Amino acid sequence: MRRLRRSTGLSRRRDGRRRLPDWRRRTPTGRGDRLFKRFIATEDEDEYVAEGVCFEAYWQYRAGSVQLHFSIDPGHSTERVLPNLYASLLAYLERRGERVDRLRCGASEEDAARMRFLRDEGFREVMRWPSSELRLAEFDAAEHAPYPEQIEQDGIRILTLRELKAEVSDWKRRLRDLRFELLVDVPAPDPPTKPTMAEFEEMILQDPALVEEGYFVALAEDGSLVGMSNLWRNDETGKNLDTGLTGVVRDYRRRKLGTSLKLHTVRYAQAAGADTIRTRNEEESPMYGLNRELGFAPKPAWISLEKRFPG
Repeated sequence: MRRLRRSTGLSRRRDGRRRLPDWRRRTPTGRGDRLFKRFIATEDEDEYVAEGVCFEAYWQYRAGSVQLHFSIDPGHSTERVLPNLYASLLAYLERRGERVDRLRCGASEEDAARMRFLRDEGFREVMRWPSSELRLAEFDAAEHAPYPEQIEQDGIRILTLRELKAEVSDWKRRLRDLRFELLVDVPAPDPPTKPTMAEFEEMILQDPALVEEGYFVALAEDGSLVGMSNLWRNDETGKNLDTGLTGVVRDYRRRKLGTSLKLHTVRYAQAAGADTIRTRNEEESPMYGLNRELGFAPKPAWISLEKRFPG
């Protein structure tokens, strides 16, 4: 690795449009009034081999909490690249005089080199999210047939995002508010920060992985939005879909509404020709138990690690 530099890290396709390398498609984004700096590691001018980002998460803001994100090309050594990126990010924070009470970083438990480096640097585990995967060819929707009908008897309708936009006035604000209400109950190291409408549009509605026909929202008889579950096409082939947020507002829980919403996503994925649905939940979350009941098989967990700086 010849050098580190601050850069967008984008290569160009033959048609002139910028393209992200496959290994770094899912990276954090910044907001103008929050800390955000990206470093790119290169072997030469044309080959990006890794990136490191330090940022304040505007969707989960806490003063003094700085998040670190690393993406490394699988063809390059983590042991060689990661220390260089990490040192560059720390040096940048020191030069800026940033207040840093804690650093946060995530890693898959199967990434032994990254886990070992972070622990050696003083990071300690604070939360664990087991991953799980549903193989759609093995899923029998008939076993769960009564649930959608039961929901309809309770006067609840389940709409796709496309149908919601056509039927519900002020749908955008109400969807933003529903999503935030659900996120408050999702286990996380820090509580969520309610996004502005512009942030919500950028994070959700403008995400190229959004699938409107795979984004389901529960609508109660009184017109309120009471639950959601959605799929995201981060895999360009569409064969492997990711679950986003699944949840039900408190007054409508214990009615199998969450199960019904999940079943809608599974049936959409099967009809769309996908092979798998992948998801991740905090290990004590009821949603993790629901996924296991539906046949999601456990996979390596994602670990949130934290390094604190006393005083």
